[in-house]
Amino acid sequence: MISEAKSESAPIPKFHMSLNVTDLKRSVAFYGALFGLEPAKSFDDYAKFELEDPPVIFSLTPHPAGPAGGVLGHAGFKVPSAEAVEKVRQRLVAAGYAVRCQEGAMCGYRRQNKLHVADPDGTQWEVYMVEEEVAPESIHRSLEGAAAQIEPTDEPTAWEHFVTNPFPEQIPHEDASLDEVRLVGTFNAKLTDDQQRSLIREARRVLKPGGRVLVHGLMADRPIPGAMPTLPGLATMVSRVPVQTFPVDDLAKAGFVGIQITKYSDKAWFEHDGVELRELKIMGFQPQVSAVKRRVLYKGPFAEAMDEFGTVYPRGQRVEVSEATWDVLRRGAAAETFLFLDLPTASTGCCT
Repeated sequence: MISEAKSESAPIPKFHMSLNVTDLKRSVAFYGALFGLEPAKSFDDYAKFELEDPPVIFSLTPHPAGPAGGVLGHAGFKVPSAEAVEKVRQRLVAAGYAVRCQEGAMCGYRRQNKLHVADPDGTQWEVYMVEEEVAPESIHRSLEGAAAQIEPTDEPTAWEHFVTNPFPEQIPHEDASLDEVRLVGTFNAKLTDDQQRSLIREARRVLKPGGRVLVHGLMADRPIPGAMPTLPGLATMVSRVPVQTFPVDDLAKAGFVGIQITKYSDKAWFEHDGVELRELKIMGFQPQVSAVKRRVLYKGPFAEAMDEFGTVYPRGQRVEVSEATWDVLRRGAAAETFLFLDLPTASTGCCT
């Protein structure tokens, strides 16, 4: 528990949790009835309730989880000062935990100073203090194109293939009509290499510019010698385990950009003949099509960085990039190491 000495007038630290929900309006209605109060904030892409007893900030974001995913987005604490955030940071660093810090982060329509840390099982935690409230309309004006659009909820914007689903000859959606394609266990299914690659090509066809493909499954650090082992529990549905580089290579060959591994389990789920089998999540983006140029500045910590297209970003220098590259950098895990000079950092509705 986080404890801080406080006067009678000092703000009380509050526990914070964020849930991923499939239908924001329905969830707001349910939790309004459960808590017996109206939401403190309610927008098309974010809502929150502030409970006084117990003191909890409870937020909701429209982000449906896949069959293997959970509904907990993250948890954390709101504290009264930057000094309180710093005390927690020092405590975690002294204990040997990796901590990421953000100053002036735009989140949940507030400007915040915060730290991020993951527990041993990968659950994301944050500790933050609020500097100021930010008008929602000013945030939306800071976005352009697809990033500022709120998609209608009466039509599907995502399609998913699960490990036990049959192979579809075609994804049942029009060209450039979806925001997301999720391949959950597809690389572990009893499909041929050609069938898997066909699904990836189909994902390219149906995704909008800037849309993303998610690959989730069990991967090996090197080829499994001999026959595929029989795995226990839910893993009995696994028919094959590819080397972890195969899905990445297949996504790149299909033309996806900004490919990154977003989850790589610390410990192997299984080990067979010295081969470690781990849970991986991989994300790639449909390229944006635009002649617009934007500028970014790499902040460090290295002297320079280079992207997959060979563009070099010297630390502290402005670099002109295409809108597609700008979008990939902004959406990716390295976003915090860049300044996006043409548009201010946008809220993602990720926290309070």
